[in-house]
Amino acid sequence: MDVVTNVLTMLSNGVPGLVVAGITLILMLLALIRKEAGLMFLAAALVLPFAFALGGWTGFRLFVRLLPLFPLGSAFAISRGDSIFSWSLSMPVFAYLIYVLFKILSSGYVGIEPTYPY
Repeated sequence: MDVVTNVLTMLSNGVPGLVVAGITLILMLLALIRKEAGLMFLAAALVLPFAFALGGWTGFRLFVRLLPLFPLGSAFAISRGDSIFSWSLSMPVFAYLIYVLFKILSSGYVGIEPTYPY
């Protein structure tokens, strides 16, 4: 279990966090445009590292922990042909992933240590 915890934490920080968040945003947008529930289900799976590493069981962090349920609901709405619910259920995840991207970029540490030749 310790390995899973470490992998999920590493996938939500630094350069891997940027890549996973970007891929998730692209998959969600493609799923909504093309109306494919499978892509939204894959995007929900890619939200899991952020929900696990950055979520908690009290306060606002509980909302973050439950974040993968929104793309799953959106995938269900896509499969039923309801475009309004599919777009509205995915908006909180879009907003949170954009926040995470901004937070990673503004922290200055993206997982690459500078090397200085002395």
